[in-house]
Amino acid sequence: MTTTLIAGARLVLPDRVLEGGSLLLKGGRIEAIFAAGAALPPADERIEARGAWVTPGLVEHHIHGVGGVGFDGLGDDPEAAAAKLLALRDFLRERGVTSFVPTLLWKPREVSALVNALEASGLDEATVPGIHLEGPFINMGKRGGIFAECVHAPDEALLLSILERCRGTLKLMTIAPELPGAAGLYPILQRAAVLPYLGHSNALLEDVELPSGPFGVTHLFNAMSGFSHKDAGLAMLPFVDRRPFVELNADGVHVGAWALRAAASALDPTRLILISDAVVAAGLPHGDYTYYDSTVRSGPEGVRYADSGVLMGSNRLAPGVLRNYLEVTGAAVPQAVAALSLNPWTALGAAEKRGSIAVGQEARLVLWEGQFETARQVLS
Repeated sequence: MTTTLIAGARLVLPDRVLEGGSLLLKGGRIEAIFAAGAALPPADERIEARGAWVTPGLVEHHIHGVGGVGFDGLGDDPEAAAAKLLALRDFLRERGVTSFVPTLLWKPREVSALVNALEASGLDEATVPGIHLEGPFINMGKRGGIFAECVHAPDEALLLSILERCRGTLKLMTIAPELPGAAGLYPILQRAAVLPYLGHSNALLEDVELPSGPFGVTHLFNAMSGFSHKDAGLAMLPFVDRRPFVELNADGVHVGAWALRAAASALDPTRLILISDAVVAAGLPHGDYTYYDSTVRSGPEGVRYADSGVLMGSNRLAPGVLRNYLEVTGAAVPQAVAALSLNPWTALGAAEKRGSIAVGQEARLVLWEGQFETARQVLS
């Protein structure tokens, strides 16, 4: 097997930064980690990091599109759609994102097109671990940017139909827990190895049944009942219950600075997952784009429907989210990086294989220029 040595880096380990550290990679995995000043072995290839940050590849855990491609607009030709997915993978990889979870609304044709494209693309589960359906069992009053026709009352038969259409690719599903019949969907999702995420909800915590197994919260604070000194809405849940994984959009638009600081100081850092909620316009200049046949406008205030001004997604990607979160909260770099790498893989059930810089882990790594501005080199 060929070996690669990354020498003289700022290695972002799960619990600390190893200044001047080095990595030996062998067969696509991390073979050894060396502290500064240690004798380094020979290798087939040597990469001089010159003090650059080295992190695990970042994960886009909640992403609707990027670079002019939306997961809603792949088209019905599987080969053409697969080509779009591969181009999207390359676009993200150039920016330090090595894994992504395509996120969709419930529209049968578009979901089938994505599933067919994933099968035709040959993308492995380390790159695309599965898809996330945002709905359809959500609260109409908290649908945010989700179209009304994509919202349905909890229905076990419909859920089984959705699972059949997804053919094993569905890994996350957002549900409003206060809806009649919502709790009856949890066991079905659990048997199908789908993680329920609670969101787009007007729940009062005292009135809802929570999943008995692992679950998460979709984009904390956004499109949900709030944190109040009297009425405990869904936004209060992760502050009093350490079980759920918690998505938090740190793009600088969806959640204000004070709320980001509160989350950073109070939430379990091992359950926090930073997201972008990126859409088709992400990574491209500001302007007008198309999403589910609607015009959306990308600008300094995020991406909004052109006709209503409703915020529907982000034009930033994971590196920008990381930089903003670090700047606003003062969080430690290892915790912030883990929220975009190790923690999402923990939620997805694969943290033993990927998501951190540790011996035995897959060598999905990024060398960064500056403070995570540019991916200098990506290994995956």
